[in-house]
Amino acid sequence: MGKPSSPIDALSAREQEIARAFSSGESYNQIAERLCIAPSTVRTHLTTIYRKLEISSKLELHKLIANPGDASEPNAKPTLPDKPSIAVLAFENMSGEPEQEYFSDGITEDIITALSRSPWLFVIARNTTFTYKGENVDVRRVASELGVRFVLEGSVRRSGDRVRVTAQLIDGLSGGHVWSERYDGQLEDVFDLQDEITRNVVASIQTSVHLTTIDEPVERSARPDLTVWELTMRAWHLLYDFTPESFATAQALLNRALATDPQSAEANMVLSLIHHHTALMGYASDTQETMRTAYALGRRATELDDRNEYAHWAFGISGWGLNKHDESIVALERAVELNPNCSLAYGSLGTALGLVGRTEEAINNQQIAIRSNPRDPSIFFRFSGIALASYLSGEFDDAINWAGRAIHRMPRWYFAHLVLAASHVKLDRMDEAHAAICASKKVLPDLSLSDLDRVPLKEPALMEELRECLRRAGLTG
Repeated sequence: MGKPSSPIDALSAREQEIARAFSSGESYNQIAERLCIAPSTVRTHLTTIYRKLEISSKLELHKLIANPGDASEPNAKPTLPDKPSIAVLAFENMSGEPEQEYFSDGITEDIITALSRSPWLFVIARNTTFTYKGENVDVRRVASELGVRFVLEGSVRRSGDRVRVTAQLIDGLSGGHVWSERYDGQLEDVFDLQDEITRNVVASIQTSVHLTTIDEPVERSARPDLTVWELTMRAWHLLYDFTPESFATAQALLNRALATDPQSAEANMVLSLIHHHTALMGYASDTQETMRTAYALGRRATELDDRNEYAHWAFGISGWGLNKHDESIVALERAVELNPNCSLAYGSLGTALGLVGRTEEAINNQQIAIRSNPRDPSIFFRFSGIALASYLSGEFDDAINWAGRAIHRMPRWYFAHLVLAASHVKLDRMDEAHAAICASKKVLPDLSLSDLDRVPLKEPALMEELRECLRRAGLTG
């Protein structure tokens, strides 16, 4: 009798059926229910299957079934990819009800799908990560076996019409927690709840992974062997410092990246962001020229990769200071369309809508961004965006509250100071308005009326009204 053409051919028909089901992510109970046998019988069959195939884990079984002719070493460990990498394990159903498995699996699958849309991440496919389902696994072992830096795990618990989802992101190298969160909701519309949880988890993960991956000191960025990807990632990491020094270093890194690969959509996109924020924060010697450069680079990024939501996001925000409000909104809506989980696009769309006076929509989009990504280092932009929309809609106390929150997070963010002062003027609180301008001058000694032009409102009359409020508060220039 000849040798079987595939190792799995050595199994009986029932064993093959159980092996395929278990390797694809089905639990003991699910297999038992479908085959009308006891869960203990499934376990007995799997013990025999593991012995016959000379394997010891569910992952090995999955690999054997998926690639029966693969002669590579079964225990060979893959190397980490260049991109930040993540595996999402099947969320555990803690409800004690097998019929709730669809909800926990659905959330897991949605998160994997959403993360996979990001050009910045390497994401392990669902068929592989679900091979660990039902096992008490060591996260560091999972990360090593799959060749990833991060592992996301979580659980779902239902009680009546309420559901609680917990999620935690683990660093596969150290085993330490990077991020964790808990979400509570009603099951009235299970799909809306599933979408909201997915959006919030994905937005927070993208920020946490990005900020955790690039952990080398800035001075080591001068290494000559850095790839285009590494140069781009380091530059984006520096963006969040919001200082002229970090922007200058980032620009140098991106110029190196583009000298190597001028066709890199990501490098063009991040360089657009650097130029835009250099002008926005008041660090540019020629604000308009710097903004035009940001605009050209953002457009170039979208031409190189029309499916990259971050390229459309960068292009969208680059038009603000150039009075291209309508074009900005179209680009940012495209970014949200491409990736409904992109909190940056939601927040910036909120700002763009506020600048054209669509205040209710502006606040709604900002709130989505804040809920989705509460740890965003640039969240002060979200706060000041709500402050502006509140000011324009006549809700001046709300504007004062949100402007104060923005200033607390980023004292150098001049725009929040301006909205704060103008809102006090609208309430005829002139002492508070003068105090707001004095406080802003301590942080920004050169602050003047002309700074307002870097974030212009679309309606000239409203822009002049805002300027007049600031004049009354004591701001000149």
